[in-house]
Amino acid sequence: MHTFLLTLLMIASTIEIQAREAIKPTAEVGQIIKDLEEVHLEETIQRGGPCTLDIQNDLPSSNLQPLYLHPGTDTYWLPNDVGQLQIPRGASIELYCSRSFAIVHSDENVSSTPSATSTPSSIYARCLHDTTFDWAGTKYELRDFSCTYPLSYVVERMEQPCGDGDYASPARIYRVGYNISAGRFVRTMELCHDADQLRTHYAAYQLLPANEHFQRQVKRVKFSAAGQFFGYDMDRLYSQAHQQQRVAQLWQHPDDDASRDSFLKSGLYLARGHLAAKADLIYASQQRTSFNYLNAAPQWQSFNGGHWATVEDTTRGLVARLGLSVNVYTGTYGVMPLPNVAQTSFHLATDVKSNGVLAVPLLYYRLLIDQKYPSRGLALVGVNNPSATLSQILESYMICNPVELELVPSFLRWLQAEDLKKGYLYACRVSDLANVVGHLPPELAEVNELLVESI
Repeated sequence: MHTFLLTLLMIASTIEIQAREAIKPTAEVGQIIKDLEEVHLEETIQRGGPCTLDIQNDLPSSNLQPLYLHPGTDTYWLPNDVGQLQIPRGASIELYCSRSFAIVHSDENVSSTPSATSTPSSIYARCLHDTTFDWAGTKYELRDFSCTYPLSYVVERMEQPCGDGDYASPARIYRVGYNISAGRFVRTMELCHDADQLRTHYAAYQLLPANEHFQRQVKRVKFSAAGQFFGYDMDRLYSQAHQQQRVAQLWQHPDDDASRDSFLKSGLYLARGHLAAKADLIYASQQRTSFNYLNAAPQWQSFNGGHWATVEDTTRGLVARLGLSVNVYTGTYGVMPLPNVAQTSFHLATDVKSNGVLAVPLLYYRLLIDQKYPSRGLALVGVNNPSATLSQILESYMICNPVELELVPSFLRWLQAEDLKKGYLYACRVSDLANVVGHLPPELAEVNELLVESI
């Protein structure tokens, strides 16, 4: 009897063991379950909030910042309207350095400088959460990625003529930015430049609400000829010592010495006037490209640091306040006459044929073209002559019909009543100015509607 019971217990135990083994997942089924769990985790990550970074505080030192790009494109990944760089969870942002990266773990304060052979020029950092990214299976902050050397921008002459496509004109389009590879050029601005006259007619770029939140800790750098201006020392030509020598040379009439001395002793001098302003560009890598001589023209400092600086600041504010995306054309027109008897055209240099080049512009202008409604825009014009009287301005400096003050941004209304040395300003329709200036894209002659604050 005991033997029979023992046998039954052994059979039951064997059946239980076999039953348990029968329902154990095979290695293949286990891998499938693991894969499904990872997919579910990935979907959860992607459904979460984006990685959000403050471009003032959450990126590395401005002079060593990489480019922040949409992967595989020539387009910056720009911040949103309040200055935050946002990358969706699970998405990657491309970081580009022209040489190698210097990578620092923020939490460990340990740095490494991978060699160019071990680290590609581009790193694709994938958003995990908050300000944390994944690269090569390790978690990093975006500020951990910087370049070992500052990026080098280029200025390249294109074969495309400015304006209506007149190939007989020497003015050509130049592109400014970073040449990543064949077919990938990250552009920061375009310039219409006449190399024979050493004159840039305009700079073209974009303003968005985000531009009001440009990176503010970016140091100014030395202006560069950027491989252009062959045969000319641009640093010397813009120096105050050369400016005074040039004025004395152009004055010509001995009986006009008193007015010459008065002009030279007035404390006026010409600055390297940015066309695309440093503060019109968001990232440090963009801002540094503005310091090239093709993006500059002689501008009286009283105007440069006066009403024109206000125009730059307030148009960025206008774009942000109205939530606009605009194409900007900032340029120059005409040649300022010296206030001597002969009203001599003021050029800072001469070419090999003794013709005047590097003109001191008569006027500066800034055009805002609404991208959503391209027939709508605004032209702002400023007088670059601190010696001009109001009667002279009204007679000789009004190149387009001024629009009624109640239709233009409010800052223009009080600026016109201020010191003329800071620059007289007026506004007109884009089409009116484009038809006078020349060199601008022909479609701007059709921008007849006014961009006003009340829209």
